[in-house]
Amino acid sequence: MTHGAPAPPCRVTLAGIGDEMRHDDGIGPVIARRAARLSSGRGSGFVTAVASPSDQPLDLLDDWDGDDLAIVVDAVRSGAPPGTVTLTWLERLGDVVLPTGCGRASTHGLAVADVLRLACEIGLAPQRVALVGVEGQDFSEGEGLTAPVEAGADRAVDLVVKLAQSVWDGAA
Repeated sequence: MTHGAPAPPCRVTLAGIGDEMRHDDGIGPVIARRAARLSSGRGSGFVTAVASPSDQPLDLLDDWDGDDLAIVVDAVRSGAPPGTVTLTWLERLGDVVLPTGCGRASTHGLAVADVLRLACEIGLAPQRVALVGVEGQDFSEGEGLTAPVEAGADRAVDLVVKLAQSVWDGAA
């Protein structure tokens, strides 16, 4: 180890999961695009911003390997009012991955916690995973977010940028 060498940059992956052709299910990619634009304007940026039709959490395996933080944004169904923004830290405890304070609220067949469990097993896990959920209302076919979910979008973008900034600031 060389003294005085700069620390390696912190790696933060941002993944927006969802299908923009299913109304509120598309909130993940919408938030990822908005947050990536904001963070790049501040002189920092995400290593990966998955904001394309990444509608399956399993796609995360290749994106977050070894990152300091993976931020995953997705629509959820928990019974909260539409547009509610939640933050859930996915914890690794030995061989078990437990979502703190959260059940299976994903709108996809395989939840992000399940993908993290698999990533740990095969050695592709990030150091930490933050799941930013936005309560959806309409998951039928069609474009555009409902008004309550769109109203929650700004809060979700702010949260994502703050999470990433806390990692980048800690590396300075």
